[in-house]
Amino acid sequence: MKKHLLIAIAILCSAVVFGQAKTDLKDALKPQEVTINDTNTHYWRYTGFFGVNFGQVALVNWAAGGQNSISIQANANATLTYEKKHLLWDNQLLFALGGIASGRLRQPSAKNAYPFRKNVDMLQITSRVGYIIDAKKHWTAAFLADLKTNVMNGWDYTAYDAGTGPRQLTSTSFSPSYVLLSLGINYKPVSYFSVFLSPVTAKLTIMNANKLDTANGTYTSKVDRTRYGLDNGMSYRASVGAYLRADFQKDIYKNINLKTSVELFQNYTDKHMLDGIVQSELNTIYAAYPSEQTNPSAATKNLQNHLYYDNRPNTYVNWNTAITFKVNKFITASLETQLLYDHTVAVPHLLPDGTTYQGRGTQFREAFTLGFGYKFK
Repeated sequence: MKKHLLIAIAILCSAVVFGQAKTDLKDALKPQEVTINDTNTHYWRYTGFFGVNFGQVALVNWAAGGQNSISIQANANATLTYEKKHLLWDNQLLFALGGIASGRLRQPSAKNAYPFRKNVDMLQITSRVGYIIDAKKHWTAAFLADLKTNVMNGWDYTAYDAGTGPRQLTSTSFSPSYVLLSLGINYKPVSYFSVFLSPVTAKLTIMNANKLDTANGTYTSKVDRTRYGLDNGMSYRASVGAYLRADFQKDIYKNINLKTSVELFQNYTDKHMLDGIVQSELNTIYAAYPSEQTNPSAATKNLQNHLYYDNRPNTYVNWNTAITFKVNKFITASLETQLLYDHTVAVPHLLPDGTTYQGRGTQFREAFTLGFGYKFK
C-alpha cells in the first residue's frame, strides 16, 4: 500500500514539475515588451515605397510589322511624421519619372531624331506642421506648404511628327512650379485619413525658363507662358483663395495598399486673367494679317474683348491615386491615376483628322507597372 502511495506521489510530483517547466517554456517563448529609450523610435514614423519598372520589345525580320521599343519608369511615395506632445509635423513625397523609346534606336533617321520621349514626370512634396488643440489629438491648427513640379524638359512633338515644324519646348526643369502656402485646420480622426481646410491660401505659379537676347540685352521666354495663364515676360502669378485637401492611405487588403489625395482650390483674386488660348489665336491672325492689329475686324474685336476673363468661378482640382500590389518581397505591381483640371492651362485636343488645337479640358493620366519594388515602414 505504501509502495503504491509512493509511486502515486512520485507521478504527481513529476506532473507538477513537468507542467511548471512547460509553463516556464511558454513564458520564455512569449514575445516580451521592451522599452527602448530612443527618442527617434518613439517620436518618428515613416512609410514608403520605391519601384522601378522596365519593358522591352525587339523585332527582327518580323513579317507582321511593328516597332522596337524600350520603356522605363521609376515611382516612389513616402511619408515622414514627427509627433511629440502638442507638435505634429507630417511630410509626404510623390514622384514618378519615365519614358519610352521606339523605332530605330541605334541609328536615328531624320524622321525619328528623337526616339526617346518622356511620358510621365511628376514631383510633389507636401509639408504640414501644426499644434494639436484637443485631448484626442484629432484637431490641429496647421501650416501647409506644397510644391508640384517636373524635373526634366517637356516637348510637344505634334508639328515634328506631322513634318510641319520642329518640336516645341513646353516645360523645363522645375518650370512651371506650383507652390501652395496655406494656414488652416487639420482633422485626423484615424491614422490613415485626414482633411485639411484653409480659408486663406496663397497659390503661386512660377516660370524660370528665360534666355538672354544678346542683340538688345532683353530676356525672352523659352516656353510659351500663355499656356499656363501667364503673360510672356512674367516670372510668376499669385492667387489667394480657399483650399481643401483630403488624404487616405491604408492597406485595404493583405499586400494591397491604397493611397489617394484630393485637392481643391477656389480663388478669390483671379478676376482679370489673360486667356492664353485667345492670345494664341490673335497672334496667328496678326501674323497673317498685320492690319488687324490697327484696324481689327468684327471677329478680331470679339476675340480682343475675350482676351481676359474672370477665373473666380472656376475650381482647381488635383486627384492622385496609387494602388500598390505586393507580389513578394521585391516584386510589385502598381496602378496610378491622376485627374487634373486647371482653367488657366491650355491643353492639346486631338481632332479626327490628326491635327490638334489648344483648349481647356480635364487632364487624365494612368499607368500600370510591374517590376522591382520595395516597401518599408
